[in-house]
Amino acid sequence: MARTYNVIDADGHILEPVDLWAKYMDPAYRERAPRIIVDADGKERLLVEGKVLGSQKGFGVIGAIGARQGDVNEATMKYVDGRPGGFDPHARIPDMDLDGIDAAFLYPSIGLFAGAVQDPGLAAAMCRAYNRWLADYCRPYPDRLFGVAMLPMQSIELAIEEMRFARKELGMRGGFLRPNPYNGRMLHHPDYAPFWQEVQELDFSIGLHEGASGGMPRAAPATSSRTRWR
Repeated sequence: MARTYNVIDADGHILEPVDLWAKYMDPAYRERAPRIIVDADGKERLLVEGKVLGSQKGFGVIGAIGARQGDVNEATMKYVDGRPGGFDPHARIPDMDLDGIDAAFLYPSIGLFAGAVQDPGLAAAMCRAYNRWLADYCRPYPDRLFGVAMLPMQSIELAIEEMRFARKELGMRGGFLRPNPYNGRMLHHPDYAPFWQEVQELDFSIGLHEGASGGMPRAAPATSSRTRWR
């Protein structure tokens, strides 16, 4: 009998374990994998490709459920102290039951910074590692947890390759992109036509996750309708 879905979390987030890259990333790229560091101001931030990324508040607040209400001290909380269900699917299900959520589509946390990576090969390796881990995270609850694949749009060819892998090998039905320019091109650029064609061929959904942060450039505002569509 098919499950009934009354409440669906369409923008759930996981918390990537700090050992994800060591366990899932191609060994050729592990030395360059992103890692959380303690910055000069004592806040945790992400170090990748020699760049330090993250907000003024630091990474500790990513999983700080209750910080806005004052239940958690965001000044001292560490990333690893985030809500256990962010890291562990078995701990997530009771939280979903408590909130009356039947199913969740899951996006990354650290992975939202992957768009800031310049090297397409490194970006692809990060996406492959993350997607493999996410598939394992969702596997115990296939009717309740649905992973949204991360795609390396730094290279259209690698993005297509990863989308095929996510769909055919991992069974994922959708992926996400940041609505920021990759290599100076917005997602409606003609160069992306092969990507969107493959999206249709694979019957693969694409979600756009906000792009106000994450170390990526913002789109330049159009000065006229002519420049917008040129």
